[in-house]
Amino acid sequence: MLSFSVHAQIYKWVDENGQTHYSQQPPESGQAETVDVPPPPPIAPEQARDEVQELIEQQQAAEQAEQEAQQQAQQEAEQEAIRQENCRIAQENLTAYQNNPGRRVMDEEGNVTRLDEDMRQQKIQEFQEQVDLYCQ
Repeated sequence: MLSFSVHAQIYKWVDENGQTHYSQQPPESGQAETVDVPPPPPIAPEQARDEVQELIEQQQAAEQAEQEAQQQAQQEAEQEAIRQENCRIAQENLTAYQNNPGRRVMDEEGNVTRLDEDMRQQKIQEFQEQVDLYCQ
């Protein structure tokens, strides 16, 4: 592999406003100082390839972590929405049983009956526990 030594010449000058300029072309006034820029140090191809591969792996790992974080956030948002819906339902059920002592219920066979006070209080307790669970 051949390498060519590239040597750049840069011109530096200060304009009438006191601004310092750098350019590859000399100014029109012709009054410029030249600045020699040495070539960059040589890089071994294997080292460069390893560094690039490491950067690619770091980028892939960062992208994977970002995707996992987004999935986690989406799952948490879905769970929060479910919890809020369960809270709303539990509060509605609790209010319905508290405000309606003569509530009628349907059993598994389709018969409609009124709950006695012990069963009503038991249902109120169950719904209160659900409210406590879902409405934190």
